[in-house]
Amino acid sequence: MHDRSDNAPAARTMFLKCIFMTMMCPLAFAAEDPPRTPCGTAPNPPYAQPGAQPNVKVWNGGSRGVRVSARCNDSTEDFKVVIGLAGTLRFEGTADQLLARIGAASEMQGIRYWSVTDKQWRVLVTHSAAVQSAASAERRSDFSAAEMKQGRDLFFAQRDSRSTGEVVNRMRMLEATPDRLVIESENVSPIKTFVFTWFRPGELRTVHFLTRHSAGVWNYYALTAVDTKQSDSHMPSLINRAAALYRYVAGQPTDQEPPLAP
Repeated sequence: MHDRSDNAPAARTMFLKCIFMTMMCPLAFAAEDPPRTPCGTAPNPPYAQPGAQPNVKVWNGGSRGVRVSARCNDSTEDFKVVIGLAGTLRFEGTADQLLARIGAASEMQGIRYWSVTDKQWRVLVTHSAAVQSAASAERRSDFSAAEMKQGRDLFFAQRDSRSTGEVVNRMRMLEATPDRLVIESENVSPIKTFVFTWFRPGELRTVHFLTRHSAGVWNYYALTAVDTKQSDSHMPSLINRAAALYRYVAGQPTDQEPPLAP
């Protein structure tokens, strides 16, 4: 039998190696620290305090994938990349008024985000409108709260300043009560830049959870799940896009300093 002290140098080396790898790979997926949606438990990442920047966390599972329950049920799915963003916003209106803001597809035109590549604020959504269906580009009025609460699929088309052509997105209400809203959206047409396809249909999904915390205060949690491989260099852009949408829902200037991922 070997003395336990014989393995001490090897153990120290492995310990130091683990610390080094953790510092060098801050976006690596940690099985013991998975994404967690606010479904009866505190979310991961936790909600930021009112007035503070939202908390954000990224899991890049690479070839292994990141297992997460994107909805409040027992089923889980594997995604290549998952971004969790959690903040607290002030809103004095009703849940229906907040829902109407989310359904106002045309109002999203002009949303700005911080471009890590250009090192400046730039327009993210150059055009946005509600459309009749996934197959029809015919414009229609923005979605009302009553319409959204019916739970059927609704569609809106947007043009991104970085993409080529319009992208059609599907939006569906999953929960709607006076104190809680859960809305899911995903792309139903490909997101391209010239001939290069960034996301095929269904590869970019976001679920928004809005829960009333107290009078005039709502907790906001967004889980963005990407089902295509992304390098760590792309993460700041995905984070800043998620932050822009959070600020829009919160009624804040979307180009408010400082950027979440500079």
